[in-house]
Amino acid sequence: MKMWLLRKGVFPMTKPTERDTELITAVLNRDSDALEILFKTYLPMVYHTYAPYYIRLFEHEDWLQEARLVCFETCQRYDCHCGKSFGGFYKLRFQHHIDNLLRKELAQKRRIDHQALLCAQCPEKRAVGENSAAYYQSQTMLMAYLEHLSPFELMSFRVLSGTLAIDQACQQFDCTLAQLERGQSRCRTKLKQYYQNDPD
Repeated sequence: MKMWLLRKGVFPMTKPTERDTELITAVLNRDSDALEILFKTYLPMVYHTYAPYYIRLFEHEDWLQEARLVCFETCQRYDCHCGKSFGGFYKLRFQHHIDNLLRKELAQKRRIDHQALLCAQCPEKRAVGENSAAYYQSQTMLMAYLEHLSPFELMSFRVLSGTLAIDQACQQFDCTLAQLERGQSRCRTKLKQYYQNDPD
């Protein structure tokens, strides 16, 4: 019965297991291996929770990165003596995180649609110089692209753009240089995809 619930992504609000408590304690002591073990334990729940949703340019690895960050934050907020399961609390916080991402996505879409409508209705749009128009379009597309990055990827983009030092980024997200480089690689790929998919 328990394994069926795990496959369905259902985590009853029961007291935490001894294993979860040990792993959470290790995570709080900056044990990255413990975080990975705990995260993989609840992967069925993660898959089940995000499966119904779609966010533009979000790939499988993006969802996992978001879920891993929420798992780490949940460890920091979870009270092992509350008598409720870590899995139930993690699922609730991940669902709220997804809701926030969706609201952000919707707000971005409305902002872009509003900008497009203003440009279409502006009688002076043909009087704008080509260089100014190109700059405005470039800045607008860049802002739209940044809105679609995960927190980790946004930090990686800041490193790429020279506005954040590598050591500060690794310390802020408790990540390795290899993980940061993978995040930068996803930023480059998404930027290329975004400009290819958007009309000129």
